[in-house]
Amino acid sequence: MLQSEAVAHQATSGAWTLPASSGAWYSVVVLSLVSMMSNIDRGIVNLLVGPIKRDLHLSDTAISLLIGLTFSIAYVLFSFPLSRLADTKSRKVILTAGLTLWSVATMLCGLAQQLWQLFAARALVGAAESVKGPCSMSMIADLVPHEKLPRAFAIYQLGITGGMAGALVIGGLLLSVFAGMPPLSLPGGLVVRDWHMVLLVTGLPGLLLALVMLVSVKEPARRDRKSAAGVPLRDVLRFLGLNWKFYAPLFLSIAVASVESYGLQAWRPMFFERTYGWGPERVGPLLGGAILIATPLGLYLGTLLAEYLTKRRPHDALLVACLMSYGLAMPLLVAMPLMPNPWLALASGFFGFTAWSMTAPGQNAAIQIVTPNEMRGQISALYLFSISVVGGGFGPTAIALITDRVFHNEAMLRYALSGFTLMVGPVILLLIFSAMKPYAQAYQRMQAGASS
Repeated sequence: MLQSEAVAHQATSGAWTLPASSGAWYSVVVLSLVSMMSNIDRGIVNLLVGPIKRDLHLSDTAISLLIGLTFSIAYVLFSFPLSRLADTKSRKVILTAGLTLWSVATMLCGLAQQLWQLFAARALVGAAESVKGPCSMSMIADLVPHEKLPRAFAIYQLGITGGMAGALVIGGLLLSVFAGMPPLSLPGGLVVRDWHMVLLVTGLPGLLLALVMLVSVKEPARRDRKSAAGVPLRDVLRFLGLNWKFYAPLFLSIAVASVESYGLQAWRPMFFERTYGWGPERVGPLLGGAILIATPLGLYLGTLLAEYLTKRRPHDALLVACLMSYGLAMPLLVAMPLMPNPWLALASGFFGFTAWSMTAPGQNAAIQIVTPNEMRGQISALYLFSISVVGGGFGPTAIALITDRVFHNEAMLRYALSGFTLMVGPVILLLIFSAMKPYAQAYQRMQAGASS
């Protein structure tokens, strides 16, 4: 039997054998690294706000549109059609192609001479990165058993937040390296400045990782699948309609939390500069280093919490873990911008980052567990729409509009950050709480179906 026929047989028969432990976890780690590169390429521009504003003469609102909405519009236009491919075609091949394309697009950002060129290259990054989540999350759900999913998604989330931190650390170090460099004139009228060089260098590692992904990661067999063919879109919509009481509040909570998260992420470096006088060369490594320590700590604690609660109340344990973690994070993130000195702000942010990271293992695992295999790519795309499009698109602009339109003073950024978190925090907690009972019912239905 040919390999492709064997995979199809496994998909249609429901038979599934867990891959060798080392191979499965190796693939999860590589997927985490791909996610890290995605978030580095996406987030590096946050540290370049000052230089880009300087050279292109932009307002806070204009730069926020470049950071967020341009990326997000392209992301959503390509996310849903490509996620349907992820449910039927080789996820490894789709993901490798996307990684290659967004790495090249990041380097094109480093050659942009005018605002429209930067917008176009940024949109290409968003379009290519739209394949990352649906492919990766679907693959992980097929690589490890359900009881290990919180741990697997903790590793995957480490790549996401590690990329966010890496963007700050790498960006700060590269800005230090290229600080004071005179503009370089290249053929074709290209002028390369310090921020151009940062983007050019940042895109290179993704090309190497794409090669590693292509040659060393295998496409996992799709388990618990009734048919190797894709399901019609109407069936996906029908499933969502039957389970809207769970998906709607949870995805809304994720969207609101992502608006807050992306808003804070985009403006934290500038907050430290405007409030305490720390430039990007200093705040990048310090803030990024804090996140690099807080993230694995939070993911580890979040995994322990989710696994502990699962042994006692498996029907809703994963959402209870999310609720507890968000509740712990909110006061710390409200307090961070109000601290009297940068070191206290950094400390408050560190513990806030830790608690926030604790939400990821349970949240990601919960969605995959109650979603049929045939629909995981598409529903993961909807989940990631809540994060990358709603959060990534509107988060940076939401904060910018508060400073530009409410306070009319860029120096009031600290109050915009704190006030926004204070407003949306209770909404997030209420939405998660309202999803708990419907999730428990969906979990019980899925378990009953698996045992029949």
